[in-house]
Amino acid sequence: MENDCEKEVDSMEKEAKYTIIQMEDDVDGDQSFLDDTKKEVSRLYQDFRDWLSENVDSEEISARLKKLKEDTADVLEKGKTKTEAFVKREDVQNAKEKVVSAGEKVMDGVSDGLHTIMENEHVSKAMDSISDTITSVKNDERVKRNVNKLKKGTLKAATHAFNGLKKVLDTDDSDE
Repeated sequence: MENDCEKEVDSMEKEAKYTIIQMEDDVDGDQSFLDDTKKEVSRLYQDFRDWLSENVDSEEISARLKKLKEDTADVLEKGKTKTEAFVKREDVQNAKEKVVSAGEKVMDGVSDGLHTIMENEHVSKAMDSISDTITSVKNDERVKRNVNKLKKGTLKAATHAFNGLKKVLDTDDSDE
C-alpha cells in the first residue's frame, strides 16, 4: 500500500511541476513570481513524504492524500492567477509590442542592407567567384583522391597507435 501511495505522490508531484512549467511558458521574461509556487509545491510533497514515513494507517493516508491533492490544486490555482495577472498587465503588453516592433524594424533594416550590398557589382562578382571556386574545389578529382588518402592514412595511424597502446596495456600473466 505504501509503495503504491509513494508512486501516486511522485506522479502527482511530477504533474504539478509540469503544470508550473506550462505556466512559465505562458510568461515571457521575468518568472520570479512563480518561485513561491514552486517552493510551496515542493514543500507540500516533502511534508507529505515525511509524514508518510512515520504513518501506516491506510484510512489516514487516504485522507491526507486527498488533502494533498486539494492543497496542490489551491497552490497551482494561485500560481495560475498570478500568471494571468502578469500577462494581462498593460505595461507588459506594451513592452511585448515594442519588442516585436523593434525586432521587425531590425530585420527589415538588415534585409534592406543585405539587398543593397548584393546589388553592388563588385560584391556580386566576388560572391559569384567564391561560389565558383568552392564548387570547382569540391568537384576536383585530385582533391577527392587526396582526401581519401588522408582518411586512409589517418585510419592506419590510429590503428597502429591503438595496437601499440594495446601492447603496452596488456599484462602478461607469466610476469606475476
